[in-house]
Amino acid sequence: MAATAYHYTERHEHDFDVEKGAALNAFAERTVRQGFVKKVFGLLAAQLALTTLIAGAIVLSSTVKAFVAANPWVFMLSFVVSFSIILSFTFSTTARQSHPLNLVLLFAFTAAEGVLVGAASAQVSTDIVLLALGITAGITAGMCLYALTTKHDITMAGSFLYAGLMALIFASLAGFFLKTSAFNMLVSGGGAVLFSVYIAYDVQMLLGGEHKFAVSPDDYVMGTIAIYLDIINLFLHILRLLSSNNRE
Repeated sequence: MAATAYHYTERHEHDFDVEKGAALNAFAERTVRQGFVKKVFGLLAAQLALTTLIAGAIVLSSTVKAFVAANPWVFMLSFVVSFSIILSFTFSTTARQSHPLNLVLLFAFTAAEGVLVGAASAQVSTDIVLLALGITAGITAGMCLYALTTKHDITMAGSFLYAGLMALIFASLAGFFLKTSAFNMLVSGGGAVLFSVYIAYDVQMLLGGEHKFAVSPDDYVMGTIAIYLDIINLFLHILRLLSSNNRE
């Protein structure tokens, strides 16, 4: 009886240590993940502020607006810088994870995007830009809240969203040649819906936990860019939809 009791005690303590270790590991992972999410949303807030500042300077200043309109190279340079940095992040681990290089590239990318957004916004009236901004903010907040509260694992829909993105790209190319306002409005509306869902998808990718797929905490720059581009693309599609409807 003594031996049986002894072995039972030993097994019980071992199980307790395993459970305690698992709990500590889970706590550590949760702490790292929470810090990662806070870092991403902090960087995202800074990106959106910088984008608003640059785009606002273009839209609200007639001098800057005229300069951008008269010098197409500004738009092209911004596009090349933006695209080049995205490529470097995609193919270079050093560019993504080497601090402070990754942050320098991130904010150079954001500045270039700010010029692109400003150039697009300068082509429509200020009230439409403000309306598009308000709608984008509302949808973004709603989709973030949905991603945080829903029991559905949206991260499993990545392949469907990618297919939708490819369809949107081809439809946009077709719209460029067709030049039909109704078709372009349809594409803009579809793009707005797609990037709204992408916001919820990328937020859940940050959260990890019980979701099937998650962004590595080391890739906080890519996590930030993903949501940033979702919001920017959502804004641009809403802006085009509103401006097309206004012309109608």
